[in-house]
Amino acid sequence: MEPVWQWGNHIIVIVQQFHTPTLDVLFNAITTLGDAEFMLLFLAFIIWAVNQSAGRRLVYLVFISIAVNTWAKLMIAHPRPFNWPSPETSPVLKLNQRADGFGLPSGHTQNALVMWFYLADKIRRPWAWWLALILFSLIAFSRLYLGVHFPTDLLGGALLGGVLLLTFIKLEPILTRVLAQWPLPGQISLAAILPLVIVILHPHPHTVAVFSVLSGFSLGLLFEQNYINLTPPGSIKQRATRLALGLLPLGLIFATLKLTIPQPESLLYLPLSGLRLVIVGFWISGGAPWLFQKAEASPSKLYKFNLFM
Repeated sequence: MEPVWQWGNHIIVIVQQFHTPTLDVLFNAITTLGDAEFMLLFLAFIIWAVNQSAGRRLVYLVFISIAVNTWAKLMIAHPRPFNWPSPETSPVLKLNQRADGFGLPSGHTQNALVMWFYLADKIRRPWAWWLALILFSLIAFSRLYLGVHFPTDLLGGALLGGVLLLTFIKLEPILTRVLAQWPLPGQISLAAILPLVIVILHPHPHTVAVFSVLSGFSLGLLFEQNYINLTPPGSIKQRATRLALGLLPLGLIFATLKLTIPQPESLLYLPLSGLRLVIVGFWISGGAPWLFQKAEASPSKLYKFNLFM
């Protein structure tokens, strides 16, 4: 692989000849569109204010993609450009400080492909396909510009993302129909136990994060479907109100519960980090819809502070 890495570093050095502080800021901003945190917030926006069905399915696709990418990186164990041949001798500039771990396949490239092209497939308009292609290309190029992935990492992420996307589109309707026939206790058990088993078998921080979100999201979804059955949003004012009502508690959950998490060296770090993300996932699919329903049933009581009224 050394000739491939050498060629990759040569390409990155050529690209980085044009780097400036302004472009560094621009591409660091673009690359956040492939971050898991941004995707979670964006998916909450889709579920609450655009299309509940597509948003819910996309949560599973994106977070399964993140998990698969984590496992693939650990199995392949390829270096990143700024670490090859060594951190001291690499000609590549590391322009994004968040990048760590192994490089192949590129998670940002893979996750950007599955998210934006899945949405394009649901919208089925030429502009949606073009927008997906542009966003995917910019996010992938940002990883090259920032010096955190070889070109082959991008190719690997795109190929793996494409396989996951096509597989999900094919199998998701079948699995959904099968699971819908299960009794509620069985669905709850699956949502709670399966992620826990995966986390116990592979207690990696990324695995814990992904399956904690999915467990909480699944439990919240079952709560919403069986006890709330929230109607789709109508007017722009209603959509904006739902975002305002949903995002404030979500931000508080992120900020306040983070204060309870000890240092990574602690034995309680992974369990408490996972519990925090279970609550986050539950809020997005179950807690916020419950609040929306209460607010829309009693607008005089719960909307009196609403800026959009």
